[in-house]
Amino acid sequence: MEGRHIISEFDKPIGQPLGPHAQKYVGHCGYLVRDRIPMSAREWKKKPSAPHINFVSDHDKEAVWIDIREHFTFDTNDEELKRRIREQTMKKMATLFQAWKKNLYSKFIKMIKTPDFNTKVYIKLRPFWNDFVLYKMSEEVEALVRRNKENAAQKRYHHHLGSGGYRSAVPKWKRMER
Repeated sequence: MEGRHIISEFDKPIGQPLGPHAQKYVGHCGYLVRDRIPMSAREWKKKPSAPHINFVSDHDKEAVWIDIREHFTFDTNDEELKRRIREQTMKKMATLFQAWKKNLYSKFIKMIKTPDFNTKVYIKLRPFWNDFVLYKMSEEVEALVRRNKENAAQKRYHHHLGSGGYRSAVPKWKRMER
């Protein structure tokens, strides 16, 4: 077997791994995003409307995908499912990448702090930290924040499912019906 953890259960329509190793899988994706994806990338995906923005390269995405396959074996011969698994993994990593940068902003920039670059978690941030802070404090980002706050204020219906979504909420609802 090529990987240490075998995943044989999937949400086939979207390619999401399920089962006992699914949480390890997501955790490993988060680790790879924090460790291997350069902090200098502003966006996960290249946007045709903004070619000047730095994004995560296809080479970096392929490198993290190779690492995923070294640690996890997907027990399926269905090539279409394998394609959906890769696609779902890239979506998950994009979300984790944005969440990581948001966490850094909340934990350090908003609190006017600097991470301890001597720790294993933050050592790779040192070369990019000043640029990250300048960008997050820029007028461009301030305008985005204002626009997003205005849009959020217009919402009439807010979800209350939590991070687990329907998958974790449905069993709770069934327990409540009894």
